[in-house]
Amino acid sequence: MAQLQDLPAWVQFPDTERVEWLNKVIHQLWPYVGEYARTFMTDFVIPQVKAQMPGVFKNFKFTKMDMGDIPCRVGGIKVYTTNVGRDRIIVDMDVAYAGDADFTVSCCGFTGGMNNIQFSGKLRAVLKPLLPYPPMVGGVSASFLEMP
Repeated sequence: MAQLQDLPAWVQFPDTERVEWLNKVIHQLWPYVGEYARTFMTDFVIPQVKAQMPGVFKNFKFTKMDMGDIPCRVGGIKVYTTNVGRDRIIVDMDVAYAGDADFTVSCCGFTGGMNNIQFSGKLRAVLKPLLPYPPMVGGVSASFLEMP
């Protein structure tokens, strides 16, 4: 028998909305997320690793970066409308990922990687500052409220 904590948040809490439409959008965007992730890792993360840890990590590189075909899913969303500053929007999302991503790194003749990654948790996104012109939001920060 299912327990209350096993039910989706949109069933348990009336202020949490089901967002199946968003999962369809994420599914269509997923290949582009993978492209962006590769570019971000290559252009930003790897140079930072090499700059912060010179010497041994001079040869650090990703030999495979594949986000896979299975996207993350959003189980429910809550948008806070009270006790929130007028310059921001706060959104909590139940996020789950059990995909087929595959990452491999090499450094100093050693190779390691991760695949079949799974996690779930509540992700908070804060959109601020709100702007009176496009794109209407100056920035987005996101973090998990608890360890996923």
